[in-house]
Amino acid sequence: MRLKIGELAKKTDLTVRALHHYDAIGLLSPSQRADGGARLYGRDDLIRLHRIEALKRFGYSLPDIKASLDDRLDAAPLEILQRQIAALDVQALRAQRLSRHLQQIVDMLASGGETPEIDWLNTLELMNMYQKHLNDDELDTLMASGPDTVAPMDPAWVALIDEVRHAMQQALPAESDAAQALAWRWIRLVIRLTRNDPALATKLMKMQIGEPRAQHIVGVTAEMLAWIDEAFTHARCALFARYLTPAQADEVRRRQLDHTGMRAWPALVIELRAQMEAGVDASAAPVQALVRQWQQLFRDSFCGDDAVLEARVRDALTREPDLQLGVGFDDALLAYLHKAHSVGHDMASADAGPKPSAMMVAMQRAAHQLVDQPLVLDDPVALTILGAAEAQKLRDDIDRFRHPIAVGMRSSVVVRSRLADDVWADAVERGIRQYVILGAGLDTSAYRRHDAPGCIFEVDLPATQRWKQARLHEAGIAVPSSLRFVPVDFECISLAEGLARAGFDADAPAIFSWLGVTMYLDEAAVVETLRFIAHCATGSAVLLEYALPLSSLPPVMRIAMEQLTTQFAERGEPWKSFFEPAALAGMLTSLGFGNCRSWTPDELNHLYLANRTDGLHIGAAPARLMLASV
Repeated sequence: MRLKIGELAKKTDLTVRALHHYDAIGLLSPSQRADGGARLYGRDDLIRLHRIEALKRFGYSLPDIKASLDDRLDAAPLEILQRQIAALDVQALRAQRLSRHLQQIVDMLASGGETPEIDWLNTLELMNMYQKHLNDDELDTLMASGPDTVAPMDPAWVALIDEVRHAMQQALPAESDAAQALAWRWIRLVIRLTRNDPALATKLMKMQIGEPRAQHIVGVTAEMLAWIDEAFTHARCALFARYLTPAQADEVRRRQLDHTGMRAWPALVIELRAQMEAGVDASAAPVQALVRQWQQLFRDSFCGDDAVLEARVRDALTREPDLQLGVGFDDALLAYLHKAHSVGHDMASADAGPKPSAMMVAMQRAAHQLVDQPLVLDDPVALTILGAAEAQKLRDDIDRFRHPIAVGMRSSVVVRSRLADDVWADAVERGIRQYVILGAGLDTSAYRRHDAPGCIFEVDLPATQRWKQARLHEAGIAVPSSLRFVPVDFECISLAEGLARAGFDADAPAIFSWLGVTMYLDEAAVVETLRFIAHCATGSAVLLEYALPLSSLPPVMRIAMEQLTTQFAERGEPWKSFFEPAALAGMLTSLGFGNCRSWTPDELNHLYLANRTDGLHIGAAPARLMLASV
């Protein structure tokens, strides 16, 4: 039996045009032709057509069907079927996504009550543009629902766009407080709208600028984006100005308004996030290349080569969480960035001895003698006590001590040591003749004040004191007659017993210096030591350094300290105790101390670091100082 093309079309519910197309592409050609040229389809042709239709129903393309039937596919039949199943799964997922997105539009329109026809048509048109410019994952992100998200046509977003449009129509200056308030609201909503995805935010902005219909539907124009960008810059500069002189604030504002540099930030954030999300180690070459770009862009955007301005800007960034607002910024990225910045700038030494933190502090005191002028802490033995080899290493690699991380650490180290010197000097003038350094480490107070009256007691673990005394001997540093070493292992003897053995006069007042130690002790040990000092002779006092709870620190400082304390713990010196200032003052009072005095970072900067040109500056410090008197 032979069927003409019309008859075949009628039997199979296909059009003659479709059969002509099959013939033209070689998918189904008649096995015979009549004398007049008419196509005649036989039994084998019908079988092939049934197979074509079966494969079409499973979603195969016509070229794949032809290749399958002609046995010209490289893959085996099982592999072909598996590939087609995967393709159908993708189609199903897209269908589910589209269904979900349409349902979200239905829900949004339903919640708005009576909606004019043009609104929902605009929404569907906007959805079509999103599908053209965004990939499936980005579209899912944009259309996601939840308490921390905002839909593209959310009433709050639409209302804010209207407010900004009205402000521009009223010629509201971008530097005005009202414009800045709009900018803060805008950036927060954009972060929620994009779920903090900088790549998505960039694509949406390009779509908004490049699609005239998007501008008409959403209401966001290129001019509006430029106005918001300028207002946001002024808003950030207003926060920076709290920490800067007027001249410094003007310089930051000038650099921030230079859009040539500022436009480079989004792409850099996207690249860094991509490395982080791919799990690339922060020390890897591609990440370090991005960090170098980041550092240069930071200087271009804020301070140039002005070390003082750089220190103030970093201080502001640490203290003001809102200065971290931006699409793509979050704790994870800040932690990754800080870890990458820290690569190669570890202050630890290979010859750290039993107390790595003591060597780190000693190296910062020594670097201060070489790098910073004028000296806050004049310490002629700071380099010598390191030993010749370590001192030479420090000189050969002195630039790492100019890194912002090192400068920030050194600022705190030299200021706390200088404050301890001043407290002791004031006590000497009042007739006090006993000075106790708790957890002395490589402290050099006794070796740079040979003429100090009375006795200086250095208290530390026996192993640490043996290490220090070996260093003193190797360096040729003479031990002054006024110095008493007090090896104390609290598991064996008490502080009172150790001091008594060294000749401490319990009936005479003493000044205790306890710097960089309490955070490494259990709170019970801290309390016990403070209780002993509180019961010393009237006139005694302790200069105490303590760590603030990490959770109370601003985000940038908290992230940095979490990484630093992790490093300390890995080296055998975990941080164990933390105190809130008010709670510590209350505890000291309950122990018997009559007076407590604290210094804020700003007060210490004013006392010791004012009018400097080298960038030494104490920012939002993780540790504080308190002087408690008996």
